[in-house]
Amino acid sequence: MLHKYFKDISCELERKSQTIREHFATHRPSAGENREGMVKSFLREYLPGKYAISSGLILSKEGEFSNQADIVITDRMSNAPLFGYVNKKIWLAESIYSFIEVKTQLTPSTLDDSIKKCKRFKELPRNFAADFGQQKIKESLFVLWAFEGPSPEKIKENVANKLLNIPQDKQPDFIVVPGSTIVSAGHYYEISKLGQKNSTFRSKKLAENNGKLELLLGAGFEVNDLGGNTLLAWLVWYTSWLHAAGTRRAMLDNYVPDDFIWGRTVK
Repeated sequence: MLHKYFKDISCELERKSQTIREHFATHRPSAGENREGMVKSFLREYLPGKYAISSGLILSKEGEFSNQADIVITDRMSNAPLFGYVNKKIWLAESIYSFIEVKTQLTPSTLDDSIKKCKRFKELPRNFAADFGQQKIKESLFVLWAFEGPSPEKIKENVANKLLNIPQDKQPDFIVVPGSTIVSAGHYYEISKLGQKNSTFRSKKLAENNGKLELLLGAGFEVNDLGGNTLLAWLVWYTSWLHAAGTRRAMLDNYVPDDFIWGRTVK
């Protein structure tokens, strides 16, 4: 039974995280890297093969970089990184589906840190290739994955305080505490409630509420206490969004200045 299977996976991740805590208590950077490795292994096993799971920096056409990403999910079939032969790769912004930040604990300070990284990531300019209608969604997701957290009620209180003045499109899309809680916010929450921009459903909902988006989104986020069902629920929601997003492709020539001289045609 699928739900029991993923409950077992969740318990196994928790057990491994505790083992890391015990054996790497005096060297936190190694503990963090090991937990990132656990999340990467989970994603490689359960995301479809067309998505690449990697890490590194994200570069925009304007030369702006994101923070170092613990994990990035990219379109494997249409893109390759720069410096692909090293651990700290560089990915072009248009190739990215999502940026995943891995934390040991979900605390007010780790929320602050992740929200700053999320804002910087989401503000990177993107100039997507025209893929004949294959790209359906242009936004990219930011996911905060924390192995430990307080009660769902306390998570809701902390998230409400931290997101109070953060625009909807600059918020993390998921906060995941396996075996406990999922918070949906940001772009994902908006699209899950209203559908895609310019859709008939969204237009109808906006018309019914005098075009006031805030009336439809309420608090702008939702906290779900799912216990052992957390991993399965998140995987369903996340992969559904990935499939809906369509293809992603960065065009290398977009990263070359408009006045760049390539060379000459030999006469």
